[in-house]
Amino acid sequence: MKLAIISLSSGSSQMIAEKAKAFFDEVDMLSIKKIEVHLGSKNKHQIIYEGKPIKDYDCVYCKGSYKYALLSRSIIAVLEDRCYTPLLPESYTLGHDKFLTLIELQKAGIEIPKTYLAGTVEEAKKLVANSHFPAIIKIPSGTHGKGVMFADSVESANSILDALEVFKQPYIIQEYVETGATDLRALVLGDKVIAAMQRKAPKGELRANIHMGGKGKKITLDPDTEYLAVKSAKSIKADLCAIDILKGLRPYVVEVNVSPGIQGLTKATKLDIADEIAKFLFEKTKEYQAVKANKDYKKVMKELKQKDSNEFLANLNVKAGIIRLPESVTASTNFKPEDEVVIKVSEGKVSIEKHDIEK
Repeated sequence: MKLAIISLSSGSSQMIAEKAKAFFDEVDMLSIKKIEVHLGSKNKHQIIYEGKPIKDYDCVYCKGSYKYALLSRSIIAVLEDRCYTPLLPESYTLGHDKFLTLIELQKAGIEIPKTYLAGTVEEAKKLVANSHFPAIIKIPSGTHGKGVMFADSVESANSILDALEVFKQPYIIQEYVETGATDLRALVLGDKVIAAMQRKAPKGELRANIHMGGKGKKITLDPDTEYLAVKSAKSIKADLCAIDILKGLRPYVVEVNVSPGIQGLTKATKLDIADEIAKFLFEKTKEYQAVKANKDYKKVMKELKQKDSNEFLANLNVKAGIIRLPESVTASTNFKPEDEVVIKVSEGKVSIEKHDIEK
């Protein structure tokens, strides 16, 4: 099988490409700057790389900065029916716009901080005049914490808005969530978080991004937070992305990164993140090919996962008449909070099965 990584040739992309060589027969690194999308009559469209039609690939992983969001979306829109792509076309324009991301998160029922969008400085100043401080002011695009500023008064907010006018973009005003200058970053692959870290901003700074000097340390997310991260990724139709979470009185998702760097996460967790991503792309490509070959989907998934039924020996945790299952049991069921289940009870026995609405 053949893999193409389309990117700006970042260190993260090179790390993934190197590990992918152990799984794929061919791995090509393509510069997104050298790609063109050609459209023509009768539904003819082509991806051109360095003046020639792109080769046929089994998997294409496209990543890059917000400046290439439209190009990335166009590339994947052309290729998505030909090969496996870990992000759908709309993932790029949603993920590279902070406000559009928040809209999709809210549609999915995910908690986000109170946020407002204004198209002009004048309208933005009206919003901050009635805001609580401190407040966050940022623009829809931008990465690594750039374009994100903190205001502690109406006067400082107005000064920030005047400075941001040079970007010629709408203005996002967001409530400040107190977390002690920390946030959580979770890397989602499919239905799992494969690595997570807590980031701490340096002294005198509130932005915890690694690129802004933040320090990361490995953490293990509790099941509810992991579910929140996976649900956030699905809301923008991404199999591979990073989720940024603020844990104040309750967890808020503030951003979805569709082109995550992995160097900081690798250093913090001491895990081989590049290898995990390469393996994930390989397995998903095999799954895609099997489905495309008209094999039975459920059979394919069963063969890929090769999961046998498990038996657990444990003492019951019963408090106030409520039975709590061990975390390992809950994880093995892959139940989600919104799932409907059928509970069958008899003396000395309880069985729980997911309700199949198609039956």
